[in-house]
Amino acid sequence: MTRVSTSQLTLSIVTVALGLLLLQPRLACAQQSSSPVPASASPSVESVYDTFAFIQWTTPNPGGTILHFGVVQYGTDPNHLDIKAESPTRINPAHSDMVFRVSVNNLLPGTTYYYKVSSRQADGILDPAPKVVSQFTTRSKNEMNAKK
Repeated sequence: MTRVSTSQLTLSIVTVALGLLLLQPRLACAQQSSSPVPASASPSVESVYDTFAFIQWTTPNPGGTILHFGVVQYGTDPNHLDIKAESPTRINPAHSDMVFRVSVNNLLPGTTYYYKVSSRQADGILDPAPKVVSQFTTRSKNEMNAKK
């Protein structure tokens, strides 16, 4: 009987996972669709702190490549959302909906930010996206220190 060490098993699992993550998205499609999926995302602030926030939204499964990127464009002026945060997410073809979650970092305490969400496939193709601009305000430094 061949004995496999824990480190060998872990290395094998990591190798397979990386192979799926890096190679499969270019080849695999989650769902073939002849008509665009309607953009019906309702973004919300999952949590907000003094220098970062998590934005999440759910959309109908957009199809396309298995690997997608949630994108949040944001800024302090609703007409100039010049800063971008992205986070990779894998589609589950068996699910009709997809949840995106993006961390927005390097924010200023006590500042109001405006944002809109979208997503794109691994090959750069943009998914349908809502045009809604939402907002949140980061907590002040004093508020964060008081909670410690």
